[in-house]
Amino acid sequence: MTDENIVEIDLGYSPIPDRCMRSLNERTIKNDGCVWRIHKTDPDDFPSKPHAINLESGLRLNLSTGGLYYKRQYQKAVDKKHLLDIRQKAQEQGVGLPPLLV
Repeated sequence: MTDENIVEIDLGYSPIPDRCMRSLNERTIKNDGCVWRIHKTDPDDFPSKPHAINLESGLRLNLSTGGLYYKRQYQKAVDKKHLLDIRQKAQEQGVGLPPLLV
């Protein structure tokens, strides 16, 4: 099974709280922006199915709770407002989302 990209979401701001660990393997520089990628067939369904991956930081976003994870280690959660913004943009692109739990 291949990893098929569904949609990338650019909020125009970064909802990631300060002092979260971040991956330094690859970096995309955007001014005040934050791009999330949601995959249709990601073989790893942690932390939710589907989930979003922040391209800049490597953090995974649970689309039910807003929890951020770095290598399966919980960091913090994005604000509910930011989670709802991401979910709305994903739904506008036809992405099926897990139930909202916050």
